[in-house]
Amino acid sequence: MRKLIGFNIKRNKKLLVSDIVKFYEVRGYELIRSNAKGMLFKRGSIWGNMTSLTPVKWRTKVEVEILKKERMNYNIYANYEFSTSGLFRSKEEENYYSEEINAFSKAIENFEVDSKLIDQLALKIYKSSRNYMLKALILGIITALVLVFISNLFLKENLPILFAFGITVISIFAYYYAFTSLGNK
Repeated sequence: MRKLIGFNIKRNKKLLVSDIVKFYEVRGYELIRSNAKGMLFKRGSIWGNMTSLTPVKWRTKVEVEILKKERMNYNIYANYEFSTSGLFRSKEEENYYSEEINAFSKAIENFEVDSKLIDQLALKIYKSSRNYMLKALILGIITALVLVFISNLFLKENLPILFAFGITVISIFAYYYAFTSLGNK
């Protein structure tokens, strides 16, 4: 998922670049590339996407572009590329991404960062994702057992294990999708 934020600021470029680097390093990002026009920051990894329920460990890239309008007057564009927890995004994840982006502009423009709010949103995502997964796992397995049992009643032979496994996986994903979709409303 990509999001873009842009704003104008009147400040010395060296101080501006220093503040941007400081902001992202405090938030856990690593500076990957820097040149005259901007910077690239990265946080998390693909492995974090697969193993963690908190968005702080998910792969995120931010490309910051600093364009000079006139003397000590710059347009700043930050292009965020968020990797989500899976195929489905919850309302909590959307709120976290929006707050993460807004924190950047607040920090650079107004020198204020509410990191507690962002951390609370990350914790809320962790808890909601865990609950969605647990519910989906339980209901998906129960549903799959019922479907496999019913299909075995009507078939002359037992359902192959591979089909039973497929039914289980599809049931779990269907419930997870339902929970994340209903959670967004």
